[in-house]
Amino acid sequence: MTRRVWTSLLLCGILLTGTPPALAQNAPQPADHDRDGYPDAAELAGSDRERFADWFAAVAQSQYYGMNADWQAQDRDCGGLLRYAYINALMLHDRAWLAKFKYLPRPILPSVQHLSYPLPLISRSAFRVAGGAYRSDDLETGKLVGRTGVQYLASFSMNKVSRNMAQARRGDLLIFIRPGQRSYHSMVYLGGGQVVYHTGATPAEGGEVRLLTVRNLLTYADRAFHPDSRNPNFLGVYRWKILE
Repeated sequence: MTRRVWTSLLLCGILLTGTPPALAQNAPQPADHDRDGYPDAAELAGSDRERFADWFAAVAQSQYYGMNADWQAQDRDCGGLLRYAYINALMLHDRAWLAKFKYLPRPILPSVQHLSYPLPLISRSAFRVAGGAYRSDDLETGKLVGRTGVQYLASFSMNKVSRNMAQARRGDLLIFIRPGQRSYHSMVYLGGGQVVYHTGATPAEGGEVRLLTVRNLLTYADRAFHPDSRNPNFLGVYRWKILE
């Protein structure tokens, strides 16, 4: 039965059970073969992994030159920068999208081709806050959400790569624990020895996005934020799960 005939029968009020074969074949499937908490349909493959990482880094860096109006004030912290860049790296990069940037460093690679935001199956709930393989009720039970902090992002939406900066690639994350606190801090590695991050303070407190080299970061008086394996506050280099 063709899709046109199937649709006509539905419009005529004829009750049909089941799903049209063509529709069922094309519908995203909830399988999570690597059991990382994300359905395979919402993960990247092949060259799209590098494309996402390139655009993610570019969007994060762009906020140093001017924060976009649609990056809401309540989301302007270090974790908010990660979420904002993540979502925008997956969006359709048309003229309307480009128009919201004061300056966007030109990505080297084309946009992601085979996945877009909102994501298949999980829609805008792109970040995990609990372990385990993906289940079809994860949105209902609050295991996948649209907004969460760095600790949950690092624990459930990323994989740890190494504590050696030599293993970092463009689009990776540097994760720290703030000294004397239980809160986490994050930076985006841009490649070429550069990082970008939000200081974490609120707009009223003068919070800002900073861009600097890893070499300069290693000269900070506060050694808690040195990306050095000898620093106990440096948890390491992390990578988004959808890239693995």
